[in-house]
Amino acid sequence: MTQTIQHGKSSRAFKGLAATLVAAGLSLASPAMAQEEIDVSIVSGFSPAVAAVKMLKESFMPNVDARLAETGNYKINWQEAFSGTLAKPAGELEAIETGLADMGVIPTAFHADKLPVYQIGYVTPFTTTDLVLIHEVVDGLVDKYPAFRDTWTNLNQVTLSASGIPDNYILCSAEPINSLSDIDGLKVAGAGPNLRWIEPAGATGVTGSLGNFYQLVETGVVDAMLVWGEAVVSLKFYEVCGNYFNANLGGVNSYVINANQQAWDSFPEEVQEAMIAAAKQYGVDIGNFAAELGSQARDTFVANGGSVVEIDPQERSEWAATLPNLAQEWVASLEANGVPAQEILSEYMQAMRDANQPVARQWDEQ
Repeated sequence: MTQTIQHGKSSRAFKGLAATLVAAGLSLASPAMAQEEIDVSIVSGFSPAVAAVKMLKESFMPNVDARLAETGNYKINWQEAFSGTLAKPAGELEAIETGLADMGVIPTAFHADKLPVYQIGYVTPFTTTDLVLIHEVVDGLVDKYPAFRDTWTNLNQVTLSASGIPDNYILCSAEPINSLSDIDGLKVAGAGPNLRWIEPAGATGVTGSLGNFYQLVETGVVDAMLVWGEAVVSLKFYEVCGNYFNANLGGVNSYVINANQQAWDSFPEEVQEAMIAAAKQYGVDIGNFAAELGSQARDTFVANGGSVVEIDPQERSEWAATLPNLAQEWVASLEANGVPAQEILSEYMQAMRDANQPVARQWDEQ
């Protein structure tokens, strides 16, 4: 009886203390870690109308947030630097390198001189239109071969994942293109490395970007642009190009998500892991998005009074055969610098063959 009374007194005393502590904003439990907020600036010179940025906002960033919310230890305060506010298109690499931005998405095609090993998709056209496959294969190569990650050492960056947006390059033109012979004499805008695909057909390549393709055609500076279905729909290229020539040129790895080295080192491990996982998911999501929207491009063209022409399969094979051996040129250049490029190329092409892709030329053959 005595113990029960004493326990009752102790219980009332405990509850009184608890009430006092709660009123003071304290807790009787072990003190929980306060959520740490981390400011992260993320850059792209393109606007959210471009799929690479759209999917940063709809896939990468919310995916990081969701993963961190599982523990509640950290919260990212995203500082968006899109639409040229911090860097113009192709200026992202320098912005991340110098620490002007903490991280962002870099279009690799504009930096072929600094990122040669990442040009593997651009030296193997007519191979695949499966962007998710490209993402997964190239990410595997990045994990396996140090040459990919070593690329970023002198650029003061860490790479999280490789991805792409062109699932299948096509020619979008002001005048009809019905066959390969119609390309002869045209001025064609492209990203740079892909211009070598059309120059052997007699075209004159003009380097441009998604930011100015529309204007280049509209003003007559070029006759056509080398783009892909998703961009045709998202950026309304059908307004200036009434003709869609599907040559089944294929897709490429064209973007990387990178972080500034010092910013990356300052992030807690949990944040780093969440960002890496989200970057890899971004590669899958952007591939699926490009395929879904790209499939609408033909109908969009027709609905807006345009025409769609599919290349004859035999002509596609002949076109691929007439190109210089782009891949072996790439191999020779990289191997001169100690990169096992032939091995990398063979593994890439074998992955495509294993996946039964529409390979028109065996680029890994000497």
